[in-house]
Amino acid sequence: MTSATAAPTGYRWLRPVWRLVWCVLLTAVVLWPFMVAVVTGHRREALVLRDMVVPGTMALNDLATGADGIARAVPQDAVLALLSPVIPPPVTVGVIMLVCGVAGSWGASLLARRCGAPGVGQGVAAALVLWNPYVAERLLQGHWSVVAAGMLLPLMALWVMEQRRVLPVVVLAVCAVTPTGLILGVIVAVVTAGWRRAALTPLVAGLVLSLPWVVPSLVNSSGTLTDSAGAALFAARAEPFVGTLGALAGLGGIWNASAVPEHRVAWAGVLLCLVAIAVAVVLGRRGAWTGPVRRLSLLAVAAVTVPTLLATGPGLAVLGALLESVPGAGLLRDTQKFVVLALPALVVLVSRVDMLTGARTLAAGITAVLVWLQVPLLPVDLSELRPVPLDPRYAQVVEVVEELAATPGDAGIDHPRTLLWPPGNYRIIDGRPALDPLLKMLPGAPVDPGYLIVDGTIIDGDEAMVSVLSALARGEDRLAEAGIDLVLVEGAEVTPESLAVLADHDLVWSAGDWGLYRVR
Repeated sequence: MTSATAAPTGYRWLRPVWRLVWCVLLTAVVLWPFMVAVVTGHRREALVLRDMVVPGTMALNDLATGADGIARAVPQDAVLALLSPVIPPPVTVGVIMLVCGVAGSWGASLLARRCGAPGVGQGVAAALVLWNPYVAERLLQGHWSVVAAGMLLPLMALWVMEQRRVLPVVVLAVCAVTPTGLILGVIVAVVTAGWRRAALTPLVAGLVLSLPWVVPSLVNSSGTLTDSAGAALFAARAEPFVGTLGALAGLGGIWNASAVPEHRVAWAGVLLCLVAIAVAVVLGRRGAWTGPVRRLSLLAVAAVTVPTLLATGPGLAVLGALLESVPGAGLLRDTQKFVVLALPALVVLVSRVDMLTGARTLAAGITAVLVWLQVPLLPVDLSELRPVPLDPRYAQVVEVVEELAATPGDAGIDHPRTLLWPPGNYRIIDGRPALDPLLKMLPGAPVDPGYLIVDGTIIDGDEAMVSVLSALARGEDRLAEAGIDLVLVEGAEVTPESLAVLADHDLVWSAGDWGLYRVR
C-alpha cells in the first residue's frame, strides 16, 4: 500500500488545513458536552453519569492515589486532583477529550493517507474514530479516559509506522491516564512495530507508566482478587439480529444495556466490518496485505473474536477462574472494552473501499453513510453527558470535613475516614445514576466498599467493610471498631435501626435530610 499522490505544489496547504477543519468539526459535533464543560469552566457544575463523576473540586485522597490498595481510578483521579486547585476538573477532562478527539481523527486521516487512501477515504477514516458505537457506549457508561485512549490508537499506529521515537511515548503518557488505556496503547504500538527492537520503547515506557497502579496492586494483592460472577456480569452483550459477534464486529456490545445509545443501528456496523474484510481480501490478492497493516488486521480479528469466545459458557468459566486466582485480573473482566483494538485496522481498510470499485467517490459515500448509520443521532444520544449543577450540600460537607482534618489535637481528625450512608457507592443525581461525588471530593480516606450486586448477591468488595455495613443496617454499632471517624447520611432512605445507632454519636453538621456524625 503506497502513499497517496501528493497534491500540486500550489494546493498543498489546502489538504492539511481542510483535514484539520474536518477533524475539529467532527470533534465539536460529537463531543459537544465536553466543549460545554470547557466553555462554562466554573466549579458549580460537574460531569456526572454512571462511572464518570468529575466534580468542580477534587481531593487527593486515598482513593485517588491508590493508597487504600484498590487502584480503581488511578492515576486519572490523582491527575485531576493535583490540577484541581488551578483548573476545575471538568475543564481538564473537557480539554483532554477535545484534544484527543482532534488528534485521534487527524491521526486516522493521516494513517489512511499513508496507506494510499484517496482524500474522501481519509475523511471517512477521521469520522470513524469519533462516530462509532464504542465512543457512544463507553461515554454513556462514563469511561471517558478509555474513550480518550481509544481515539488515539490510529495516531499511535501512524507514528510507530513512521518510526518516531518520542511521539508514541507522548501518546502512551496520555493513554496511561487509565490502566486500560495504557494497555491498549502498548498493544497497538507493539503490534504495529512487530517483534523488533522498535517494540522495546513502548514496552519499557508502558512498564514505567504502569507503576502508579501496579505498585498498589502488588502491595495489596489480596484486595485485587474478584468474584468469578463478574465474568458473566461484564461479558460482551449480544445485540438483536446480529448476536455477540456482530455487535463486537460493529464496535458495540457493551455489557450494560442502559449505556447503549437509543439510536443504534447494529447491522450498519456489521456491513462496515464486511467492507473492511472485503478490502483485506483484495489487498491479499494483490500482495499488499503485509507489514503493519496485516498485523493490525490480525489484531482486529482477535479483538472481536476473543471477547466473543469469552462470552460463551466455557469462556466465562475460564475467565471466572482467572478472576478468582490472579491478582489484578479484574482489569480484564470487561472484555468488550478491548474491541477498540480493531479501530486502527478498520480505519485503514474502510478508507480503502475505493479498491472494491472504480467509482471511488460513490463507494466512499456509501461507507460514510454506514459510519453515520451506526449511531445516526450520536450527538443527541450523548446529551446526558452535559455538565449539571451539584447539590450545594456536597461542597458544604466537604468544608466541614476539611475543617476537622485541619484542626489540631483531639478536636480535629487527622486523615478522616468517612463512611457514606446508605451503603453502596452509587447515587441518583439529577435523574442520572452515578458514583457518589463525595468519593472524589472528601479529604483523607472516604470509604468505598467496592461491592457489586448481581442477582441479589453481593460480590467483590472488602469483606470486613461489607460486614460492618450489614451490621449498621441491622442496628449493630461496629463503626469505631472498623476505624470509621465520620458517617455522612445522604437522604432519608435509611433504616430506623441504623439511625438509632447514629443517634448515639455526635451530629456535627446537618442540612435538610443530610447529617454528618462523628463517631465516638
